[in-house]
Amino acid sequence: MRNILYASDLEQGSRVVLRAALEQAAMSNGKIFFLHVSDQFHRGNDDSFVGFKLKKAHDAHLESLKEELRTYMKQRIHNFVAEELNDAEFNEDSIEVVVRFGDPAKKIVDTVKDVEASMVVMGDRRVNALSRMFLGSTAQKVIHNITVPVLIVPISNTVASSKAGDKNGI
Repeated sequence: MRNILYASDLEQGSRVVLRAALEQAAMSNGKIFFLHVSDQFHRGNDDSFVGFKLKKAHDAHLESLKEELRTYMKQRIHNFVAEELNDAEFNEDSIEVVVRFGDPAKKIVDTVKDVEASMVVMGDRRVNALSRMFLGSTAQKVIHNITVPVLIVPISNTVASSKAGDKNGI
């Protein structure tokens, strides 16, 4: 079985990227790990979190937040399947939802190793070569730090606004 890591920002236009990930998984009879990385939200080395009770409460809050995000993402997947894949056989259980906190590029690279992914599928919202040259993107950072193939699906404003059903992304 081939594992595909689909990294999503859950923003508008991302359905086209999920569709590409599903196509890759179908070709290899693989499983999709749907990853969303949220901004850094941990105590780090902050001395104010040295107390055990405070650390335990913080960790419980993080787990609660992760579960809330997982539930939200599963609902988005269900909606996508119902709206766009109604004519195709698709098992939603072939997608595992993963939520991480931290730097997106680093967490994508780490998750590839954790789930033994053989490919990454992700979108890139940069619309021209000049913006890519001067502004570092998550996609570029991933490409330079990973050993598996990366499929980059361009997401432009025209793609993002062309699908009425893609108001909230996936």
